Amino acid sequence: MITSPSSRLFSGFRRYTIRATLGTMLVLSVSSRLNSAPAQEEHKRKMPIVDKIAGGTNHQAFTGTVASLDLEQRVLEVSASESKTVEIFPIKKGFSVSTADGKKYKLAALIPGTSVMVYYDQKGDHRTVKQIVVLEAGAGEQKKKGTPPS
Repeated sequence: MITSPSSRLFSGFRRYTIRATLGTMLVLSVSSRLNSAPAQEEHKRKMPIVDKIAGGTNHQAFTGTVASLDLEQRVLEVSASESKTVEIFPIKKGFSVSTADGKKYKLAALIPGTSVMVYYDQKGDHRTVKQIVVLEAGAGEQKKKGTPPS
């Protein structure tokens, strides 16, 4: 079989075109995979924001002093430390009252004047108390302990 110079040229051009096309496809394939990883990470970062907008639970803490505790109505009122506002927390089962070092307290030990930090979940306008940490005992607790006679 005799080949003409133009057919050899065409054959070389075809090989070059095939190689260039394959190389371009390889580069695009790798590039698309590299570009999709940040998009997936960005998507993951956005999920918590979507939960907040869609009414997801928001974990919060409130520090103040106990203004009152109504065990019959199951309501705890806490005055803010830095302002004169009073926050109301519904008291239900499923939370603990303790000191920062882990000493357990009963709910009835929260007398007015006790400095506390209330950890709660806020979902819409509904609050759920998760934990109450006693920072400093109220005036009644301090009188009970007293100082030992010298």
